[in-house]
Amino acid sequence: MALTLIGSFTSPYVRKIRLLLWEDKSVEFRPVNYFEEEGNKYLKAINPFNQLPMMLDGDQPIYDSRVMFNYITKKKGLKPLTIEEENILSAIDTTLASAVNLFSLRKGGIDIDAGNHYFIERQKERLPSLLNLITPWAKTQEPAKDWNFLTMSLYSLLYWLEFREMYDIKKHPDLVNFMERFKNCPGVAETDIPKA
Repeated sequence: MALTLIGSFTSPYVRKIRLLLWEDKSVEFRPVNYFEEEGNKYLKAINPFNQLPMMLDGDQPIYDSRVMFNYITKKKGLKPLTIEEENILSAIDTTLASAVNLFSLRKGGIDIDAGNHYFIERQKERLPSLLNLITPWAKTQEPAKDWNFLTMSLYSLLYWLEFREMYDIKKHPDLVNFMERFKNCPGVAETDIPKA
């Protein structure tokens, strides 16, 4: 049974799953724009989590990108992550979660630069701290041999941070270099966020 991936063109969570499955041409990608009323209504109707991505394997729904990765790893017999790799992926995912929280607050009209809210400041503090944690690992990765879910996840995160203007990654030259080195990997150009 072919997999169906339901997601948006802008979500970094969706993008990293698209990149993981890029070589599998049997996967159907079903785009949804949840910022529009019709897309939001559709998403709420099919997904109790009310988030993207969502995957279907036949009638089996899968609601979270980390669970999707684990499911695909098992289904396709991919090598499981080591504990060190799990920690890197958790750092990438936590950075992304904090940035998405900030983006959602900003989109909702909240001034995230006011400097007077514990939750907001905690999210903002995580970004440079976790990116610094990830950097030594990122410097060791090479496109020819390390194009995998971790590097796909990091690329998706960094691209999205720049696209949404959530964080200036130029503060981390080694991560800018990472993006430059990995920008020609399979599926990257094809999954870029479409220009408006």
